[in-house]
Amino acid sequence: MENVQLAFIFALVTAVFTASFQVLVRKGREYGNALTGALIGIFVNFPILILVSFVTWEPEWFNLKAIGYFIATGIFGTGLGRFFLFMSLHKIGVAITSPLLSSIPLFSAVFAFELLGERPNLYIWIAIISVFVGCLVITFKRENFPDWRPRYLLLPFFTILSLSIANIFRKMSLNVLPEPIFGGTVTYGSAMLTLLVLSFFLPKKIKPVFNSKKAWVAYGLCGLVNLMAFVCRWTATNYGDVTIVVPLFASSSFFALFLSSVFLRKMEQVTIWSYVGTILIVLGIVLIGVSSF
Repeated sequence: MENVQLAFIFALVTAVFTASFQVLVRKGREYGNALTGALIGIFVNFPILILVSFVTWEPEWFNLKAIGYFIATGIFGTGLGRFFLFMSLHKIGVAITSPLLSSIPLFSAVFAFELLGERPNLYIWIAIISVFVGCLVITFKRENFPDWRPRYLLLPFFTILSLSIANIFRKMSLNVLPEPIFGGTVTYGSAMLTLLVLSFFLPKKIKPVFNSKKAWVAYGLCGLVNLMAFVCRWTATNYGDVTIVVPLFASSSFFALFLSSVFLRKMEQVTIWSYVGTILIVLGIVLIGVSSF
């Protein structure tokens, strides 16, 4: 099987895990705030990654350039990106947040075009536009959130910006050192330090609280599911160009929409606009698949 095909498969698996993770985060809202959830997920996964990296350690992995890129990926992706994502999922829900994240391919494609020298073909560009339009159509839906404010839409925007930057650093790091487990370990470490430092500057109601057993169970499960998505994401990025794998990552909104309609039925509603947007997103997936095989 060729690398581009492996990238396609791992990217789709990433999307499924990501959608499941988002639904679990939404349901975990009643047990702890966003920063609590983000940090618990890191606390649960970090020891696992350290152990695996220790067992599989190779001396050539000590590459300062790659480690620098891994650290940057952690700051923007697993750190800030995840914090903003948790905030957005808690404030405006899965069915709005997840489709909005589909615009990440546009940001990543521009960055990849300028910084990495990647040249996506016509199919990829059509797919990116299709995914983006699909996400816009899905946002036509309206939900009843008692404490909803228009400014909350800034949360997915900050998530998009952070994760787009992280996607570029992730690819740059793997170009130097293609070791996703070690990279993930460094990334989680830098993300944990970033969020702990950030917590000192946040209002009391946003600061993390770790005295709830239910929060540890709920967000611990979120962390494990996200770890699977994390490993698959790094693997897909290692095998394929950013402009191929990132649009596929964005297809998680399709799976999130389905899971939301099943498991969040009492919390969120799905409208016809959601289905129309999903069709456009699926079209983008098909176009990427055609271009990769």
